[in-house]
Amino acid sequence: MHMDDAGNKPMLLPSLFRAKCPKCRKGNIFRNKSVFPLKECLEIEEYCSVCKQKVRIESNYGQGMNFVFIFIVFFINLLWYWPAFGLSLLDNSIYYYLAVTILMIIMLQPWIMRLSRVLFLYLVTGFEGNTE
Repeated sequence: MHMDDAGNKPMLLPSLFRAKCPKCRKGNIFRNKSVFPLKECLEIEEYCSVCKQKVRIESNYGQGMNFVFIFIVFFINLLWYWPAFGLSLLDNSIYYYLAVTILMIIMLQPWIMRLSRVLFLYLVTGFEGNTE
């Protein structure tokens, strides 16, 4: 378990990226730890198994953040693609960049969708370290 220097609570970022409960940072949010099988990758637990916090919130589920993460992938791809291969409106390089980026977004989509749902839950649920 990743703890801070006081040793009493799990740290924010490791808990967020491992999809732990936003209230106690110990219980799992998703039923499956992996995104595979894809058909079940977004199945969320109704309540946290540790602190009993309701994690299945009926509104939004972070679709807006998913959209933002897609733009972040476009920008990050631009940061490495432009210096490596160059971009120009005079040739087809912009189409190659778009093809590579769209392919990456399609491949990363299950992880992006999970991360956006977890981040949404972390934004709407406060942390309470004393849930034991």
